[in-house]
Amino acid sequence: MITKKRIQTAVSCLCFLPMVFATTGCNSDNPVDGTADQDHAEAFGLVIYNSGTEVVRLEKGVITGEIEVGHEKETSLLTVRFLSEDGQTFTPDDDLKLSMQLANDSVAEIEAHAEDGAWSFHVVGLSEGETTLTIQLLHGDHADFVSSPLPVHVVEDGPGQDAHDEDHDSHDHDD
Repeated sequence: MITKKRIQTAVSCLCFLPMVFATTGCNSDNPVDGTADQDHAEAFGLVIYNSGTEVVRLEKGVITGEIEVGHEKETSLLTVRFLSEDGQTFTPDDDLKLSMQLANDSVAEIEAHAEDGAWSFHVVGLSEGETTLTIQLLHGDHADFVSSPLPVHVVEDGPGQDAHDEDHDSHDHDD
């Protein structure tokens, strides 16, 4: 026999159940908790290439390599590729954007040219010293990935092309 207490319990459960589904749904907006319902690959690290040669790797929290450039020189084209959880490199979808920030912009600066592509840039050495570069992978108004600070070293006779080279300024980056 169904008692009044059992009916009240069943009604309470039925009223409470929609609240559980509403608060534990799949569409988390938190990019850090790993539960976001994303239709794009998730970055777990990154690799920076200088003319096709790996110069910096951030994988599982470990940084190897550095960006080195000469004083008043510019690096060759640097290209970022992100690492998936299994260590495979990938280029993010078009709905994501690269953001870069140097800790000390008196030591170096970033130059990004549209013709070089969304995932490529140059570092210009302004004064001898060291700084760090933090790279973010932006999705709308939030960062899906933020790198650890990556080392940038500017040395007097370091590598790179003269930053004030007239030929470089008019260089067509498509070739």
